[in-house]
Amino acid sequence: PMLRLLRAYRVGWQETISGYCNTRVVQTLFNVGFFDELQEKGAVRPETFAEEHDLDPAILQGLCDSLYAQRLLDRNGAGFTLNPKGRLLAETARGWFDLVYGYEPMYHSLDGLLRKEINYGRGKDLYRHADYVAKGSGEIEQLIYFPMAADILSKSGCRKVLDMGCGDGTFLRHKADVQGFGIDLEPDAIEDGKKLVEAAGMADRIKLFVLDVNQVDQVPEELRHIDGATIFFVLHEILTSGEDAVIRFLQSFRRLFPGVPLVVFEVHRATPEEMRKRPGMAVHYTLWHDLSKQTLVSRERWHEIFRKAGVASVEEEYLEFAKTCIFTLR
Repeated sequence: PMLRLLRAYRVGWQETISGYCNTRVVQTLFNVGFFDELQEKGAVRPETFAEEHDLDPAILQGLCDSLYAQRLLDRNGAGFTLNPKGRLLAETARGWFDLVYGYEPMYHSLDGLLRKEINYGRGKDLYRHADYVAKGSGEIEQLIYFPMAADILSKSGCRKVLDMGCGDGTFLRHKADVQGFGIDLEPDAIEDGKKLVEAAGMADRIKLFVLDVNQVDQVPEELRHIDGATIFFVLHEILTSGEDAVIRFLQSFRRLFPGVPLVVFEVHRATPEEMRKRPGMAVHYTLWHDLSKQTLVSRERWHEIFRKAGVASVEEEYLEFAKTCIFTLR
């Protein structure tokens, strides 16, 4: 019995429950700005930070003690500092935490969803945190996907680029050597993006607009002279409305922008057997989309949809480790 208990502890606490608890603690400290202050000042006293931000000092102390005990933070007198693990979380992994927080309402309501007591996206029942999904996605994508898209656009000689579903314009700020335009249906994301563009001194070359990508044929006149376009992980959201909706979007884009290359990033929906061989982020990413009634499909299905839309040329790069497809449609 003791040996079985030890095995259960390893699988239950160490491999499963501990990660859940740590995730919520780290997300909370990100959300209140504690990790930002650690990066800026090096050492932070919980009592001082709590007083400055009107937080409960005892709870903040408890959160910090928890991460210290698990070697994610170090101590410096009465204050805490980032050790190498904590610095990795703050500097590189933050986008994952923000993205997961964006889908946290679904996890919190799993019982109700499963019992059909709550419906995602219906009335006031349940929605994801769209702002954190956009923020987290941008932080993640700029580590690998944005450089890849920038390289494809540069090789195609693109100088005026439209990013559809641009969020707060992170990619356009990343691609600093072009004139950039962005559209997104979230007014708050566009408003935040305009402030970030202004703060970065890029207002003369980046313009953002509130517009649903499904209404791409309604873009302002000044956007109709682009020579390159991107769409990061948005086509599957259109696909939720049916295959015909994607086909209409692609055909509208081609009528409006003949000859303009469209760089599409999408996740390949792997089978459970494929994911079981190498479990990773794709397992959870797929579940989030199942919970929020979004449609993920395989790379083969995307090629079939492109053919039905009449796309003349499709070039594909596939990142196996990330289950990500990069299509260049011409």
